[in-house]
Amino acid sequence: MDFLELRAVVPGPRAYHAGVDPATGEQVRSTVYSGYLCLARRAGFRGAVRLDDLQEITVFLPDSLPYPQPPLALSVELSVRRFRSTGNPGAVHIGACDERVEVADDPRGGEHRWLRLTFRTAVYSHDLVEINYRVSVQSR
Repeated sequence: MDFLELRAVVPGPRAYHAGVDPATGEQVRSTVYSGYLCLARRAGFRGAVRLDDLQEITVFLPDSLPYPQPPLALSVELSVRRFRSTGNPGAVHIGACDERVEVADDPRGGEHRWLRLTFRTAVYSHDLVEINYRVSVQSR
């Protein structure tokens, strides 16, 4: 059983930018998704948590456009929006690491491919953590 549970994925505004690839002269379009994830301590968790324990979090972006073709480029930025600790704040590590974004098959078995965000976060002494995300997708 994981220590943190996903309580919400809250999408923010989605932005579009059009441009030209300087190497090829072809038109490219960038889509920027933003929002935040709310993670909270699971009430039924029983077990020990060490200072260096990390938990992997994986979510599909709820406002993702379908991507039938692989994008030209993908990038992700994560930051801490809010944090509440239950223990000694001097020993607590917060934030995300090993973040990656990819286009993945629909988990429900549909024909579309969606953006999936994966990262790891520390869990020691966490009661609540909200992580901002910004995902940029470049496509033709």
